[in-house]
Amino acid sequence: MEYFNAQYVLFVGILLIILIDFIRQSLNAKRKVFMHYITAAILTMSLISTILYGNMNIHLFSETQYSQFITGFMLFISLLVYLFILSEKKEHSVVLDIAYLSAVLGATLVVISSNFISLFLSIELLSIASYALVYMNKSNNALEGAVKYLSTGIVSMVILIFGISLIYAGAGTLSFSSLHSISYLPFIVGVSIVVAGLGFKSTLVPFHMWAPDTYESSKSSVTAFISSVSKAAGLIALIRVFFFALPVSSSFVTALFISIALVTIFLSAFLASVQDRIKRLLAYSSISQAGFAFISLAVLTTRGVNAAVFYIFAFAIADAIVFLAYDIFEEKKILYKKDEVKMYGASKIASITFFIGMLSLAGFPPTIGFFGKLLIFYALFSSGYIPIVILLFFSLLVSTFYYFNVLAGMRITKGIFKKNTKQVIHKEQRFKEAILIVLTLALFAGVIFA
Repeated sequence: MEYFNAQYVLFVGILLIILIDFIRQSLNAKRKVFMHYITAAILTMSLISTILYGNMNIHLFSETQYSQFITGFMLFISLLVYLFILSEKKEHSVVLDIAYLSAVLGATLVVISSNFISLFLSIELLSIASYALVYMNKSNNALEGAVKYLSTGIVSMVILIFGISLIYAGAGTLSFSSLHSISYLPFIVGVSIVVAGLGFKSTLVPFHMWAPDTYESSKSSVTAFISSVSKAAGLIALIRVFFFALPVSSSFVTALFISIALVTIFLSAFLASVQDRIKRLLAYSSISQAGFAFISLAVLTTRGVNAAVFYIFAFAIADAIVFLAYDIFEEKKILYKKDEVKMYGASKIASITFFIGMLSLAGFPPTIGFFGKLLIFYALFSSGYIPIVILLFFSLLVSTFYYFNVLAGMRITKGIFKKNTKQVIHKEQRFKEAILIVLTLALFAGVIFA
């Protein structure tokens, strides 16, 4: 079973989908639903293979102490998001299956990359497939979001290549294991540029410009994938490079990381508090969560990295919940904060899971977000960054303001005790609500990993 790993399953699955679609078109068969079922089966098999056999371990890719856990939750979220997309009434193209599997494959390869070449190719595979997913609806807004995503993606690609070339010029190698054995690297500029290149994928300020527009213009179910799995891959790439590869435990790098993280947290919290559109508020909230994960990495200690990995898992699940729940609200034309009162009437289960997901993002107990932030505070405090802990506490007060502004507007308690007229709920919405329940249960089950 050496080759029964998630990455091999996904790669063979992509080739299988292409082959079956070619045969289908040759036979002039118009039904494509069975193709989507095959894609769901491939994602399920890859999740099972990760649990049983872990990840592939070859020259350019190698497992780490956390890679099986990260790959597992990425595939878990990806499977549920895909089933959510599949439950929609509209007929989807086979391009969706190929693009989605390619994006998931790229995300899992990022987790186990052990060389700058494999890391760059994995990120580009994820990015190119994500551009296609954003344009899945083929609307004018989706086209605008995809173009902005593509434009910033090209810029980040160029920046990343340039930073990698500087690192290679200073070290003469691109292998993470070889870089780690070097005691001094005269390429601090290259390191800074790589931060910028990976910062685009992770939506760190000031490399976040594409995220609000792209999140808002794409389908909310696609946004759920980009804000959870895709962003998690970008943050994991930062961990792979700056903790397992480069010996960058210098005061300059630490100050640079902490500065970027703090600006990301505070600026996104401020911008979220002044938003009127719900989805745009959620986009800036997602950017803020990336800042929290990055600041835990900034201490460059094992405890900090463990806290960052757990927090990536925590906010990825919560982000997937709130964006998938909002997808149901978006179909009911609930777009602005003034429309929040209609959420409970649109879907009771979606409004409750949305409420819980927002509480987790805000960091309230007993949600997984609370334990994630607690681990980050502990990692910073144990490393002597007490002023940073105080600043983060104030940022939580700011974020609590806009989170509770949304939650209060939902009037969910009033809706529970109010006698509502019976609504006709289609089976598609019931299926979506079932997926939200599974994700919400995972939100609380994940606390055991803390």
